[in-house]
Amino acid sequence: MIHDIDPQMRYCPKCEEEYEPEFTSCGVCGQALLWGSEVLANRQGRRPQPAAPKPLTAGDDLVTVFKAPLAELKRLERQLRAESISALIQGDGPSCGQGCCGGGEMELLVRRGEVSAALAVIEADFERQTAGHGTHSAVADYGFDPGRGENRCPACGTLFPSHALMGGGMTCPDCGLCFG
Repeated sequence: MIHDIDPQMRYCPKCEEEYEPEFTSCGVCGQALLWGSEVLANRQGRRPQPAAPKPLTAGDDLVTVFKAPLAELKRLERQLRAESISALIQGDGPSCGQGCCGGGEMELLVRRGEVSAALAVIEADFERQTAGHGTHSAVADYGFDPGRGENRCPACGTLFPSHALMGGGMTCPDCGLCFG
């Protein structure tokens, strides 16, 4: 157990490893990191009030990090807001988000500078959603590594060749998850 917690550093709730502030997930186990202030508050038996996310503006450089039905994106948006990350849900065509008016899939967008933090929240959500269901192939070798011949999307589990992302958009060809 780490005893000297720095409120400005990040910590893994599972491994208790300490990280610099710019890291968002544990390099050992992949868990979303907590701020030292959150760890201290948890130890004192109270939850800290998260800072309100900075509102999105028309000038923000937004990036799609996930595509899914509206209900799922609303759930993820609440989780991002709890981590002080602003997000926008939008569709690329006429849709009520329920699949009856067209499309059915919407996009979750965040600021380019918050992509890594947002993906850590989405990955942690995926791990929570699949916990207790055995080893899921989507988290076995996830992420994009151009040195591998094939890559697996952590969001949907789609296996795709590395060259599918080279030269084009860095998104999963199936679900649209952005790889940076």
